[in-house]
Parts: sequence; structure tokens; C-alpha cells
Amino acid sequence: MESGRDKILSWLLEEGLEVRVEPVPPGVPVEWVVLVQIPGVVKVNVAIQQPRGRVDVIVVSLGVMIGPEHRELITRLGREDRLILASGILRDLIMVCSDCAIAVQPSLEDPQFINVTKLVYASSLSRESLMSVLRLMANMFTLIVTDINSSLAAKGLYRRPSEGMVM
Repeated sequence: MESGRDKILSWLLEEGLEVRVEPVPPGVPVEWVVLVQIPGVVKVNVAIQQPRGRVDVIVVSLGVMIGPEHRELITRLGREDRLILASGILRDLIMVCSDCAIAVQPSLEDPQFINVTKLVYASSLSRESLMSVLRLMANMFTLIVTDINSSLAAKGLYRRPSEGMVM
């Protein structure tokens, strides 16, 4: 019988996506982790995991660390403008995916890392549903970048960075 991870790996490879199975560090409550690279103008990295003891669900996560050039420009904004920027990103992400868990870390006043997570239940898991969630994550990445760039442009701070967002 094919495991959930093997089935997911097969689907991802059939779609032509770059995948890498990651070792799970000791003590981390995860059975397995697969990293997927979604092609595009900017490659988007997404993690697919199965929590330990939860064969009924997989977790699909996008982590976006704000790159150094964007970070430097954001720190030029006042506290209120940073709060408005991060709150706008959070609002837009929730509007696109109301059942995603979204975190701006370490805070809305100091956005450095944004994590978007969606649970996919085994009962509804199919190749199509998985690809749909991966497209959603790629779109969430684009939304984050667009929100940051447009907010910086509104303050006269936008310039095309030489380095993109880091994930």
C-alpha cells in the first residue's frame, strides 16, 4: 500500500515540480517533510508535512522572510506605517484564504517573517486539491510581495530591489 507521503511525492513529480524530502530533526512532532519549489518569475518554496500521530491531515506551509532590501526600507517607515503595512498584508491574506493560519512575526509593528499554513484533510486530499493549495501558496507569496511594494511606493520608498524575498 502506498503511503501518503509517497502518493504526494508521485503527484508532485508527475507535475514536474522540484521536490526534496527533508530529514525530520529529533524531537520535532512531524512524521515527514517534503519541500516543493513552485516555478515562476520567482521560485516559491512550500513545505508539506504530516504531523506526528495525525494520518488524517497534512500541513502545507509558506514561509516568507522579508529580504534585506525590503527590510531596510520598511524600517524607514514610522511605527504607525509599519503597523498599517503589516495589518494590510494580514487582512489581504485572510481575505484570500479565510481558513489559513497566518502569522506575522515577530509583530505587526516589526514584520520580518510571514507564515501561511493550510490544513488539507486526507478525506479530501487528491492530486487536484494538492495542486490547488500549492497555487494558493504561490499566489499568497505574490500578494505579500505586491502589498509590500505598493505600500513602500505609496510612501515614495519603492525601488526595484536587486534581491527578492527570501524564503
